[in-house]
Amino acid sequence: MMKMGKKISMLAVSTMLLGSLAGVASAAAWHQVSSQTYWLLDALERGQGVTSDGSGWIFNSNAGLLRTSIDGKTVQARNALAIPSAISSLGGDHIGDISYYNGKIYAPIEDGSNYQHPFLALYDAQTLQYTGTSYALPLNLHPGGVPWVAVDAQRGQVYTAQWSNASNLNVFSLDDMHFIKTVPLTQSIDRIQGAEVYNGQLYASTDNGTQSVYTIDPETGSVALAFNRNLSSGTEAQGIAVLPTANGAALHILDVGSNRISVNFRHYAE
Repeated sequence: MMKMGKKISMLAVSTMLLGSLAGVASAAAWHQVSSQTYWLLDALERGQGVTSDGSGWIFNSNAGLLRTSIDGKTVQARNALAIPSAISSLGGDHIGDISYYNGKIYAPIEDGSNYQHPFLALYDAQTLQYTGTSYALPLNLHPGGVPWVAVDAQRGQVYTAQWSNASNLNVFSLDDMHFIKTVPLTQSIDRIQGAEVYNGQLYASTDNGTQSVYTIDPETGSVALAFNRNLSSGTEAQGIAVLPTANGAALHILDVGSNRISVNFRHYAE
């Protein structure tokens, strides 16, 4: 009986250990498969956000948009001063992480350190020219600006959240950007620099101490750690894009190097 008890105990411990290891493996499943580094002006033009329409990349700086082929180098279009005059006249001077839907780039724009005029502006994804359509976002939902936007085409929704210790996901209608609801998060997320929808989940790139990437369920608000990037000290995490590529990568995340004159574009597979 004692031997049987030991066997049962050992089996229980083994099961618990395997479960624990499975949890670790799950959290560490995403891994970097390749990266590109841009320098100086090339880095400046790619230093904030990124998205894709499936055939190329669209990067953004504080004030401009850049379209490249899928190699990330060949420039196809450029709009160096993309912020509309009507928004810049209100102080708009910073484009956050962008998103793509149906031939349009969705660009969040905030006004310096005042954060009194959050906007979402739409651009043609091929020419990068302003379409003339923009939306003033509710100030009460964006007290620290609008650092990113993510389009969820399947659900017909658009998401934003505040940058510092976000405790809610803001949900808007993709049709006309009217506010639908806020979804409380199961845990707050600090310093979100960009987010995109992948397999029904919102993947959020953060600039916390380990450059964590979290998943958010847009329906329930459930938050889980996808993986930590653990970049070198002084590196600043930036925007994120989703695109399955030939090397198996699906998530593509920017970061500004600690030297402040280079930008890395890292590609992650699960």
